[in-house]
Amino acid sequence: MCTIGVETRSKRSGTLIPDLFIDRYMTRLDGFYIRVYLYLVRHYFGSNPDRRDCTDFSIETMADFLGCMETDAHRALRGLADEGLLSVTLDSKKRVTGIKLVDLFEAPASDARDLQATQNLQTYREAPARTAGGRYAAVDSTPGFIAEPAASYQADEPDDTPDYKAMEKAFAVTNDCIKRFSEDPAYDGLTVGLEGILSGPLAGEWFRLMLFAYEELHFSKDLIYYLFEYCIEIGKRDARYMTKVAIGWAEHGISTEEEAKLHVMEFDDISRIVREQFGLRGNFGKIQLDYILRWGREWHLSAPLVCEACRRTVQNTSKSDFRYADKILTDWYKKGVRSLEDVATADNAHAAKKSSSAGRKADPARTNRFSDHAQREYSENEYSSLELAMRNRH
Repeated sequence: MCTIGVETRSKRSGTLIPDLFIDRYMTRLDGFYIRVYLYLVRHYFGSNPDRRDCTDFSIETMADFLGCMETDAHRALRGLADEGLLSVTLDSKKRVTGIKLVDLFEAPASDARDLQATQNLQTYREAPARTAGGRYAAVDSTPGFIAEPAASYQADEPDDTPDYKAMEKAFAVTNDCIKRFSEDPAYDGLTVGLEGILSGPLAGEWFRLMLFAYEELHFSKDLIYYLFEYCIEIGKRDARYMTKVAIGWAEHGISTEEEAKLHVMEFDDISRIVREQFGLRGNFGKIQLDYILRWGREWHLSAPLVCEACRRTVQNTSKSDFRYADKILTDWYKKGVRSLEDVATADNAHAAKKSSSAGRKADPARTNRFSDHAQREYSENEYSSLELAMRNRH
């Protein structure tokens, strides 16, 4: 091994963070999202021009630097794209293959609302952007990143099912909406109560979420209060996360506080089962909690189903491998498996397919190299003559 000398032009280095990011985005982003964004800014807008070379960037190096899994890095980049801080290109598996940063320095503070509105038009494009070495293609920092809405955006949505995600993206706080809310006696005192939960003013995205839940989701006062209370209790203060929970409740048909508590109780059962099956103690880590939230909050999988996946994980790997369990549950989720009866049906179908495949491989008609020749048939007289000839030989 040889020693390499490293020289620098200056003893000082630094990365400028746009005021717009601090004023508008930092307070509502998840902490991990902030880390990913700061890593990107450091990588491309740092004072060291040598660090602006996009060819030395990859999801693998970023995940290794941040101490997370690559799937979490991909998810964070997609989340930052939803916030309008960057745009991404994805492959068929929803993995990020290209990144295009928005230069917030070029966006005046007065244009913050307009910049936020651009995320309503953000779409993901499937376009390869990697070089032969697996690195990412050029990263553009110019703000011109808006793409046309995807034509098939609502293609998979039933006609009679509200698209709450689209409703949330299109929702805008207006004076009329604020007036309706403030004059509705059924919601009197809600703002003060939510500020008590947050231990601070109800502003920004939290205020928007309250009005969205009131105006579009038609949540009751108690349900909105419990939404904030529950998310704060599990350590999720991010308004974007709260919004996803609210949309999940609406999609699940939850309209009262009692129904929400029953729904949360089911999620608590999933957490308890995961602890029991994996033999865990203490609080879940962020990555572990993200898995559990996806299984329970996003996919609405039942506790027995998650229990079976964890049991098979321990049986096959002899350890508490969340990634392995997630692969099992992802496969079941995509196949529409929602109960243990569905698991048994899927197992039987897999076993039958495997048995049929093994039977085809063991079929003598396929494996016997002499079977291609037609076999001669003998009559009884011919058999008798052959038997007599064999006896006369002895």
